[in-house]
Amino acid sequence: MYENKNSTVIENGKIKWKIFDSKNNQYDWELPIQTYESYIQNTIYRTQTIQYSDGREHEIGEFSDYVETSFTNVIDDVYENSSSDSNFIYEIWYIVSQLTTYSLDIGEHPRYALETLTRGGGDCEDTAILMADMLKSSKHTKNWNIQMVYFDSDNPSDPQLVNHVALAVTTGEKFGILETTAKTIDDLTMWDVNSIVGWWSDV
Repeated sequence: MYENKNSTVIENGKIKWKIFDSKNNQYDWELPIQTYESYIQNTIYRTQTIQYSDGREHEIGEFSDYVETSFTNVIDDVYENSSSDSNFIYEIWYIVSQLTTYSLDIGEHPRYALETLTRGGGDCEDTAILMADMLKSSKHTKNWNIQMVYFDSDNPSDPQLVNHVALAVTTGEKFGILETTAKTIDDLTMWDVNSIVGWWSDV
């Protein structure tokens, strides 16, 4: 694995990101600070109510509201350097895995993708938003189905509460649930799609 050389710099009124994929290809993104601020100040935080099998109700954040297409000018460069749809997903995960830290709780307000990228860290909803935003920014993923999956990571087949969110991706040929906080490729696909009992929200 390559040394982490990713960087975020604020210079001349712009935020500039330097990102590397697993093949050491370099991608340079930049955005005026005012545009960045407009991205992260517009959405009103919404919640949705879910119900457990025993009748209990619980409010969770509507994280899909935070998924935009923030990387349309650059993300197809990553796709063009990928050998397949699956490899593109891997490269997006690789980039995200190099940038973020993880906290178990999902109670506070989520962050926009650009904010997580700039801060260099986030928890499960933040990394799910970031990865979903990157995937949706590509012209090659227009027919993909991308969903947030809310579930109990301690009891994935019999949820007692909601304490985690992951990303379900259907490319048309393959379907899987991605652990966006994963630091290894094995952990990326740790969730069995047939055993997860949770709540699904389209992105």
